[in-house]
Amino acid sequence: MRFTRFGDKFTAESGIMQLMEDLGNAVAGSSDVIMLGGGNPSHIPAVQHIFRERMAAILANGNEFERLVGNYDPPGGNVSFRANVAAMLNELYGWPVTANNIALTNGSQTAFFYLFNLFGGTNAAGEHKKILLPLAPEYIGYVDAGLDQQDIFVANRPQLQFLDEHTFKYRIDFDAIHVDDDISAICVSRPTNPTGNVLTDGEVEKLRTLAHQHDIPLIIDNAYGAPFPNIIFEEVTPVWDEQIVLCLSLSKLGLPGVRTGVPIRYDDPREVG
Repeated sequence: MRFTRFGDKFTAESGIMQLMEDLGNAVAGSSDVIMLGGGNPSHIPAVQHIFRERMAAILANGNEFERLVGNYDPPGGNVSFRANVAAMLNELYGWPVTANNIALTNGSQTAFFYLFNLFGGTNAAGEHKKILLPLAPEYIGYVDAGLDQQDIFVANRPQLQFLDEHTFKYRIDFDAIHVDDDISAICVSRPTNPTGNVLTDGEVEKLRTLAHQHDIPLIIDNAYGAPFPNIIFEEVTPVWDEQIVLCLSLSKLGLPGVRTGVPIRYDDPREVG
């Protein structure tokens, strides 16, 4: 059997597939395992009690369950959910977002698959565009996301700030960053998996300025950050504007089986449904 290039790429070995297969097999086994990796959320009784109560209410409330499992949502995702997320962000941060700024994907990694292939790879003019990762190491799941056969990422080495004899922090080396015409987007995760590094507000502001100067998007992977699930232990200010695509996730909130990504994008006059 012979596959296309697409088929060859998506049947090949990848680091993230091997990682998730190992973790899945461990969880599915009969042995007691303490899971210390893979981003699986903790089973917090108080949180799971709320989820259980909400599921019971859905089952008991008229046709709500039937609508949940039997009705298609619009292409952009459930309208009321998107409107409620927008209202929450308005209230918390004063961001001028509406439901039209918010889309839902089946997992945040699906959102990144779309985003990386929207901006990285060969365009209609035959130019090969790349995604800038201003700080490495970065999330391992990014590396295999590009459909284009050529490498779609450019990464920069970090500066190391030694905090004491045993600890250090990764910082962006802005003097080494070069944004040329080949770069079509900048992407960072905050905090970063697996290092736990958290970009400072100052670093994010400099990246935001770069994105504006070159009229390219700044994509921020916020799967562990504020406002949810807020698994972050530094004082940071969440940011969003018309140049930023901010990606949230319900998975780390305690709903990994739901696999819902929440990209918050620039304002687009086209309806997303």
